[in-house]
Amino acid sequence: MKKMLAGFLFALFLCTCAAAGCTAARKPAPSPTETAPAPTDNTNMTTTDKQKAERITQKATQVKGVRKAVAVVSDKSAFIGLDLESVEGEADKSVKDEVAKQVKAAESSLETVNVTSDPDLVTRLRNIADGIDEGKPVTTFSEELAEIGRKIKVEMR
Repeated sequence: MKKMLAGFLFALFLCTCAAAGCTAARKPAPSPTETAPAPTDNTNMTTTDKQKAERITQKATQVKGVRKAVAVVSDKSAFIGLDLESVEGEADKSVKDEVAKQVKAAESSLETVNVTSDPDLVTRLRNIADGIDEGKPVTTFSEELAEIGRKIKVEMR
């Protein structure tokens, strides 16, 4: 009986060792050597968009009747705010139309050029341009730009 018990325990020991030894080997997780670069946000105002906005501003201030201008470029749209020299009515509209014409001629990649001389909208555009200069993405202002665009379209009717 003792031999049987010893044989049984020995067989159990061998089975346990065999089962433990046959498990899959654990491999250490690969250590990260390099992290992938963060995805870029294509909606940010790129350097070329900033340069385009600067060119638009310069072009707008060259039009007679414009004292100062601010421009924001988002994708293929430009939003231009004008501080006009005391012009009103039809003269105001003709100055805005001339600015739009000059900008479209100079920047053919733009599909939409929105021009306003409304002091409230000009201030908002100036704040957006300042925010972009501080490094905020254009997407931060997308809702506000859409609202400004709607107001400009109503203004131009």
